[in-house]
Amino acid sequence: MASCPICNDKMNSSERYPNMVCYKCGEKTLTEKGDKIEFYNIDHTGGFYSLVNDEKGNIHECYIEDQKCYADEARFGGIVIQLS
Repeated sequence: MASCPICNDKMNSSERYPNMVCYKCGEKTLTEKGDKIEFYNIDHTGGFYSLVNDEKGNIHECYIEDQKCYADEARFGGIVIQLS
């Protein structure tokens, strides 16, 4: 068992992603300018894109409670957000 590096809630640990944030914190992602940013896989085979103001992009950097984080495609699909 591990703790989220932002809110300290208990969550499953991951050796591959040791600084991974919890799902609840992952819902609070903002750009450096304070716009909501979301992250998705391109399709069922994976890939990565960000979405800010309905505009697709390739932004990986985000902020959660003023802490810099990095989002990317997880090894077996999905998105992982880690504290930088």
